Amino acid sequence: MSTEFNLPGSSFEEVQKILKGYSHASENASLETLSKLTGLHTTVISRNNKFLSDIGLISGGMKKSATELGKKLGRALEHKQIQDVQKYWAEAVRTNETVSSLITTVRIKGEMAEKDLSDHILYVSGQKNNSGNKTGATCVVDVLIEAKLLEVKDGKLSVAKPVEQSIDEVVKAVKPLDVPSLLPNNDNLNSQAVPAVPAIVANNIPQIAINIQLHLPETDNAEVYEKLFKALREQLINPKD
Repeated sequence: MSTEFNLPGSSFEEVQKILKGYSHASENASLETLSKLTGLHTTVISRNNKFLSDIGLISGGMKKSATELGKKLGRALEHKQIQDVQKYWAEAVRTNETVSSLITTVRIKGEMAEKDLSDHILYVSGQKNNSGNKTGATCVVDVLIEAKLLEVKDGKLSVAKPVEQSIDEVVKAVKPLDVPSLLPNNDNLNSQAVPAVPAIVANNIPQIAINIQLHLPETDNAEVYEKLFKALREQLINPKD
């Protein structure tokens, strides 16, 4: 399978401006319509359309429309919702096998300078080595960084690790269960006593069934899981408070 793909024709800032324009445009918008919405020349928009189509953000023929993903990303950009922007860029990258494979290249290398990755992108794209395509290759690097698929440290790019700091947030969100307050009693036993916890009657003795669903982070670091389960044990079985 060929690894060649279309590069953006502008800087990352202009590409984001184009996406915001598409998110406001009606279906099957013309280049002239997009130009009025973005303040960019039609040729600037046109030379980015193939890349945006390749990563699933716009679709159509001569006249194009934002996809559902493109609309979400454009709106998130406009409202500066950083987490959603990162999420939707990552989804867009993953829609294209050749673009997402760039992550594998960095993983194999261990780390790469931004210029080295940009040069590699230009090479594997199959496009000409000119200033416009160099700008496009740099834009792709910026997309991967913005999507939090790559991270920059000491001037080097590496594959971003799962966001392990969110573990502490997960732990804080797990509150000790006040089990006695959930149990029915003779003074106040009615259908609303435990609305979120189904009651099970076994041998005429009311019992409580509590289901806890966990969404664990994707990581190869065993310490993350040990930390999480230790916190769950302390919170749910032996709460201090």
